[in-house]
This record gives sequence, C-alpha cells and structure tokens, in this order.
Amino acid sequence: MERPHIGLFTYKICNALKELTERMIRLRQAICEQLPHLKNACYALEVPVKKQQLQNSRRPTVEWILPSAFAQQEVELLDSLKKRRFEAYVENVRIVPSAGRSAAKIEFQLQPQVFVEQLLQTKEIALHPSPFAAEHIVVEYSSPNIAKPFHVGHLRSTIIGNVLANLHEHLGYRTTRLNYLGDWGTQFGLLVLGVQLLNVSDKEMQLSPIETLYKSYVAANKAAEQRPEIAQQARDLFAALEGGTDKSMAKKWQQYRNYTIEDLSKVYNRLGVHFDSYEWESQYSQQQIQDVLDKLRSAGLLQPEHDGREIVVVDGRRIPVIKSNGSTLYLARDIAALLERLSRFQFSRLLYVVDNGQADHFNALFKTTAALDDRLSLEQLQHVKFGRIYGMSTRQGKAIFLKDVLDEARDIMREKRNISATTRENYNLDDEHVCDILGVSAVLVNVLKQRRQRDHEFSWQQALQVNGDTGIKLQYTHCRLHSLLDNFRDVDLDDIKPDWKHFSTEPADALDLLYALARFDQSVWQSKEQLEACVLVNYLFGLCNATSQALKRLPVKQESSLEKQLQRLLLFHAAKKTLRHGMELLGLRPLNQM
Repeated sequence: MERPHIGLFTYKICNALKELTERMIRLRQAICEQLPHLKNACYALEVPVKKQQLQNSRRPTVEWILPSAFAQQEVELLDSLKKRRFEAYVENVRIVPSAGRSAAKIEFQLQPQVFVEQLLQTKEIALHPSPFAAEHIVVEYSSPNIAKPFHVGHLRSTIIGNVLANLHEHLGYRTTRLNYLGDWGTQFGLLVLGVQLLNVSDKEMQLSPIETLYKSYVAANKAAEQRPEIAQQARDLFAALEGGTDKSMAKKWQQYRNYTIEDLSKVYNRLGVHFDSYEWESQYSQQQIQDVLDKLRSAGLLQPEHDGREIVVVDGRRIPVIKSNGSTLYLARDIAALLERLSRFQFSRLLYVVDNGQADHFNALFKTTAALDDRLSLEQLQHVKFGRIYGMSTRQGKAIFLKDVLDEARDIMREKRNISATTRENYNLDDEHVCDILGVSAVLVNVLKQRRQRDHEFSWQQALQVNGDTGIKLQYTHCRLHSLLDNFRDVDLDDIKPDWKHFSTEPADALDLLYALARFDQSVWQSKEQLEACVLVNYLFGLCNATSQALKRLPVKQESSLEKQLQRLLLFHAAKKTLRHGMELLGLRPLNQM
C-alpha cells in the first residue's frame, strides 16, 4: 500500500542537507579526484581532534588514515603522493608512515581562506551528482502487528530504521522505506471472536477502533485459555479468510488494517517517521509460498524428517520450514517476501531493523535464500540488530503503549515549563505543541544516543535534563541560535565574505566551532557506515558544546566592531543550519522557541 503523504519537514531534509554539506564535500572531492587511491575515501577524510590541531598550529587540516586493505601498498602509495601537485585548496601534504600499531596517514593542510569560505558561505551552490545514486537501499523497520496499539517494544526499530533511511537518502542513495505489518495467523480469528464476545457496536468501533480491537483480542485470548473450542473457532475463522471463502470476513480484515494504519500514522507523525510503502504478511499468497517450497525441494535444500516435518540445514542446525501437519512456518513466508522484493526493487542492499532475538531467524533466512537464488549474495542482506529498552513506563507504572509514554513526556515538559523561572508567557506560542515536541525529542535522543546492540535502561530523569546530553539540550541550543539570528534578521549574510584572518585572531572558541562544523560530513558517513545513530547524536552534542562556548566568548549584540559582528553572525548561522539538519536526520522537529 503506497503512502502519498509524508511529513513536510522530513520530506525537505535531503535537499536542504545536500546544499549545506556540499560545501565541505567539494573540498574533500577535490582532494580525492587527484588521487586514484582515494576515489572512495571522500567521506573518510577526517578533521583531526583538537590536540592534533594544536600541533598543526590550528591550521585547517583533513587526514586520511590508511585502512588495513592498503597496508601492502603503503610504500608505493606514499611515494606516489610525493610527486602530486595540488590546486590552491591544499597548501601542503604531510605523509606520516606507519609506526608500531599506528597506521600510516596522509595529512592535507588546507588553504585557510578556501576552507572558511566553503564552510560559512550562505549563497546557494550547484550540487554535484551523488556517487551513490545508482545504489538502491531498502530499509524495513517498525513492523508492528495489525489491530494493536503501538507497543514500546517497536520504538527502537522504528526510530533506528528511520535514521538509517534518512542517512542513506541524505548521502544520495536511492532509498525505499518499508513497514511490514503482521496481519496473518490465528490472531485475526481471535480478534473477530473477541468483537463478538464483547458485543462491540459499530459506533464503539468508529470512536476508538484500535483500543476496541485490542480489548477484543485480550478478551478472546482469556476465553480461549478456559475453553479450547474458542481457539478452534479462531483457527476455523482464519482458515476461511485464508481460503477466500468468507467475503464478510475479508471485508472486516481490510477494515481492521485501515484502522491500524490510521492509528499508527498519529504516532509516526509525532516521531518524525514516514514510509514509502506499508506492506503485509498476507500479500504473499499460499501459491507464492508453495512455489518457494517447490524450489527448495528442487534445489535439495528442503529435507524430510522422520516425524513428517521438512527442514533446511543452516550452519549444522536443522531448522523446520514445514510442520508435521503440512502447515508452513514463518521462514517460508519470509523467503517468499525476500525473493519478491529482490525482483521488485532490484536492491543493492536490504536492511532488516529487528531486535537481537531474531538473529538465528535472519541467519537462516539469508543463507537459505542466497543458496536458492543466484541473483542474491549475503553481502546484500543485513540484520541490523538492537537490544531491549527496560523501564520505559509512565509514572503510574503503565508500560504497554508508546502513546502513553509520549503523552507522559509531553505532560512532564509542561510541568517543568510551568515551574521554571525562565519561562516567559508567549501568546504566539502553541504551548501544547512545544511541550509535545520537547517530550518526543527527549525520548528519541535518550534511546538513539545508546549503542544499538546494548540493552538500555530508560530514565525519565536523564532523558528530560536540560544541561546533560539530551534532546532538550539540542532543542535549547537551536532556540538560542535562532533568537540571536532573529535579532539581526535585517542583515543580508549573502553579501558577507567569510574571512579566515578574522577567525584566526578571535578567541580559540571560534576555530573550535569552525572545526566542529567541518566534522559534520564525516560524522554522517561514520553513522551510516556503522549503522549507528549514536555517532551522529554524539557529534551533535559536541556541536552544541562548541556552540555554547562560542556564544559565551563571541558576543554579537555587545560587540562594537561591525566586522566582528558580521563574521560571528556567519559562524552562528552555519552552526544553526548544521544543528538543524543533524536534528532532522534524527527525526526531530527543531524548535525556534521553547
């Protein structure tokens, strides 16, 4: 099911981001174009840490640390560099051979004026085509079940998958976002029976469809525990749906799917998440699954067991595909889905963002499907694993649905704002809207700043701090920058040329912020390469710290020199723009006032 509508701010992310990052990318590309060995290292060029900058007299530098794959060619590569001549954008090239455990590296000392112009120029520039435009990345994430409210257990898949899709899209990959919903099995029969048991009216269903369906499912489950015939009735109802013999049942099933998407969309909009397509387990028919089983048998991959089951062998493990009663297990449906997606999308890579507990399932899926179809290689498939979140409950201890947690975050932010001495009354501000964005930012960043494979203990106190590394800190810094720039909104920054000599005579905080801005590209790239949102999150925390220090040491309003004022405005304009785009990549909605 295609989704024509996506959130406006998420839709605009990539084009705006390309304009910003293209500036520093042009310098990186210019270096790499001179060196065949560096053709694919554009984003891997790193801005050195502060200690090393001091050794370089704080001159702008990017460096390439030779990967292990180049170890055998180190001498040849370093010799060839000595003969290279660079354009005006590189002042000097310094070659540091490997020593002990330290890999060899190449330092490119940049022409300072070119560096600062590329970072701070506000005029639009022509975009280069992305080198990744031919690669198609498909990301499957979120994937909750039909007719159930959005559970907190699906939060990590949803927001990690959204960030990974945003990163790939920003870098120019062709990206498709899939939400694969569970809508098949005996659970559907239980849903229908529950509606009948509770005598749910059409009016009740229309007023609160998901809540009503969930209560119906719970009621039917309890009844099935006490009366075995209820469970059999549910199986019979589902069999009628699967066989296509009950038109009324099919109509209800379609209605429940629509209710589910309407309810989920409300939560996804709050989280800054969107999809290109909603897809369903049920869209893979029994005939498609039977075709997969026939292919598995023909390839000798499906083997019979003495008890009537049929299995595949993966890494020495015997994994059931067909039960002894002839019914198929989930692996068969997932193989059918993967093969269909390969034909439909012709993807370069397919990422499944699913919890750690499914590692064995995906190992079996990938290896069995790759063995079955020679169009597919294991390198194209990746299970993006993540750990569990513990302690994500409301203050009343309720811990079932994400909506409750997000509402709680909004309510706590409202309480904090009401008791804060610094909160000013602003009739132009939609307080409820602001509190909701702050609450969602707090929850998202508290989860995204963790390494994804680690289990995480959620803490309201940590998530909602203003001074710590939190989503509130990102929003607060963005608001400070907006307020400053808004006071000088009549100044046309397009007419101001950035000046390296100015920044080199400013307090060190100016260059610290400049170099922090220059690290945005490499942080985005590393976040994508590692499939870790926390890399970008921690970069944004560092950017906020550098911005906060610069705001203290580089005042604009109180500065009597017009030249200093204008150069500082350019710096803070770039800081706001970079912070905003980084926040949007995380799915946050940057506030201008809070």
